[in-house]
Amino acid sequence: MESRLQDIRGANGEVLGISADSPFTLGKWAEQEGYTFPLLSDFGKETIQAYDVMYPSLVGLKGVPKRSAFLIDKDGKLVRQEVCEDAKVIPDLDGFISTLQSLA
Repeated sequence: MESRLQDIRGANGEVLGISADSPFTLGKWAEQEGYTFPLLSDFGKETIQAYDVMYPSLVGLKGVPKRSAFLIDKDGKLVRQEVCEDAKVIPDLDGFISTLQSLA
């Protein structure tokens, strides 16, 4: 994961994680996993709803976000997105890095 972060940063990108978990939970999780990028709490689920990435229901839970990645350029324009229906699938970071490099 850290090498992928370096690739993104090397292409002048920035990584932000967003989750519906509480800030306290995210802080503990980031510490446990050794994450070196900010994790933002969308506890009220406004961002998840705005980007339309919420499962209607996932194993009986409501308000769970889908694994998703978005590339937003310096002008605030969405230039790439990937929303995974399968919670076990991680978005294609190589594709995002390639797109990011093409923006330079």
